[in-house]
Amino acid sequence: MSLKQTLKKAKQIERQLDNQTEAGAQHSLGTMKPRNYLALDPLLRKGGLHEKEDIDIVRKKRRRETKQQLRKTDWLSE
Repeated sequence: MSLKQTLKKAKQIERQLDNQTEAGAQHSLGTMKPRNYLALDPLLRKGGLHEKEDIDIVRKKRRRETKQQLRKTDWLSE
């Protein structure tokens, strides 16, 4: 799904939510803000589809994984 299609879909969802809130009864606590559906789109997340496997990125990932493994190990039992 392209960005243009995603934006169009988000506008449709917003319109539907607006129509539902106008037709239905309002909450006594006030109107709730609708969830941002674009934020849930995996293509718009950091890195996402265009993340390239750069040497620095791979090294950084490997370092992070080894640090996590070292934190998980039980040093007293060994």
